[in-house]
Amino acid sequence: MFWAGFAVGRRTSLIPLFGDEDSVRGGVTSRQILECLQENLPTIAEPGYFFVQDNASTHRARIVQSWLTGWPRDHGIYLVAWPPYSPDLNPIENLWKLLKEQIIKLHPKLSCMPKSNYAIQKLCEAADEAWELFEDSLLEKLAFSMQLLSALMAGMRNTKVTQMKYDA
Repeated sequence: MFWAGFAVGRRTSLIPLFGDEDSVRGGVTSRQILECLQENLPTIAEPGYFFVQDNASTHRARIVQSWLTGWPRDHGIYLVAWPPYSPDLNPIENLWKLLKEQIIKLHPKLSCMPKSNYAIQKLCEAADEAWELFEDSLLEKLAFSMQLLSALMAGMRNTKVTQMKYDA
């Protein structure tokens, strides 16, 4: 699993998240997601920006939501309440799809490799390569689409949408 964030004109590194051996199932935990957010969100978010994450259970966990109710508010970041089961509307989900396609295009043999530490290392290298190849214009287009969708969703809840803040 990977984590990344982007905004107009900026992006985080692509961060591989490995399972937590101490967790019950050995998968990525909410503690790992929280650490990732705390380390990386301040590097790309500014007052007036929107923040969206997917609805994975590790992202909705109490420890993560608790931090997300404080830090973004204190820094003027708007949290977008994303509808469940709507990954097609989430810009990062669209970016993950493009990332997978780019990895397969650049390194087709990866899909045939047996799962091993070597294969995971090669996947991480390929993902980094593919992530860096994304042009800023693509990320900008996706960021603007999120802003528009956020306004539309707000309009569905409240027909009086008077202003949409955005720093470009």
